[in-house]
Amino acid sequence: MLTSLRTLLLATGVVTFTTAYPAVDQADDAKPVRIASDVSGHIHPAACVTRKGTVLVIYGKRDFRELQITRSADGGKTWDKPTPFTHTEKLEIYPGSLTALRDGRVIHAWNTWYKDEKNVKSRFVQFSISGDDGKTWDEPKSLPKNPDAFSVIRHPILELADDSWLFSLSDRTLAYTPKTEAVAPFADGQKHGLVPIVRTPKGTLVSGSGQRSMDAGKTWEKITPFPKIGADGWRYDMVALDNGYLVASEVLGEGIGGNKWRFVVSRDDGKSWDFDGTVEFYNPARPIGGRACPRTVQLDKDTIGTVFYDTDAKQPGGSGVFFLRTPISRLKR
Repeated sequence: MLTSLRTLLLATGVVTFTTAYPAVDQADDAKPVRIASDVSGHIHPAACVTRKGTVLVIYGKRDFRELQITRSADGGKTWDKPTPFTHTEKLEIYPGSLTALRDGRVIHAWNTWYKDEKNVKSRFVQFSISGDDGKTWDEPKSLPKNPDAFSVIRHPILELADDSWLFSLSDRTLAYTPKTEAVAPFADGQKHGLVPIVRTPKGTLVSGSGQRSMDAGKTWEKITPFPKIGADGWRYDMVALDNGYLVASEVLGEGIGGNKWRFVVSRDDGKSWDFDGTVEFYNPARPIGGRACPRTVQLDKDTIGTVFYDTDAKQPGGSGVFFLRTPISRLKR
């Protein structure tokens, strides 16, 4: 009965459940911590915080190869040595996403290259689940291939209910039933594209396509102005914080990686965005090497953490993957 009630409340958006974050030292290091070195190609990191408070990061060490996983037990201040993600060692992949489920499990989803019936290279989504805080992983499962288009994931899965997960893919926006592995179009059936879809503490769904829904995705309201996530969804990011803030990342400057990154914040449940009060979080005073692809997670009630990469060989230590802690107080008006 309790499980059914919880599922109903989640599905209708009446109530949401927040993570109980462990106590973490709030001292901010101000400078990014290096997680890995000697990286190249489509590095595109993903991150999540498990129910135990462990920060997990997965990234690509070589172009379409060598997904590596690392973990931090102290809020991103120190990191274990990265190790290969076993299930993709023999695959040609494009990096994907990490999601911490409410029941403590973790989902890693990635994109596997294959040749279709016309011998044309394409991609489909696979995922694996960990029940021990990201230490070991189950055999992968696959979402249906799309013969007409790439099918790509880059953002966390959203739990719609205990038995329904939302996959926001480049080609489709799907509701997935874990028990039966059935897939169906989400809510009103529209394709949001390769963008994050998040739930606020009030139960509102906000899509990186620049829309918000107060009825679990049945209808959507267009929001303008809105961060440019939809134009570059594989690269840009958005996260919902427990205090009600929505935080999006945007790049400024010319070139592949621009020269600085900033946070754009909504403090009113996604109705408006503070473009006059943006918060710069990475500015190396030079062009950023690669596309950076930052991914932000909430570490505790006072701190967010952002993983990104920079391939500039001339920076101290050369190319690398980095993690930056930012006090949430910096995001206040």
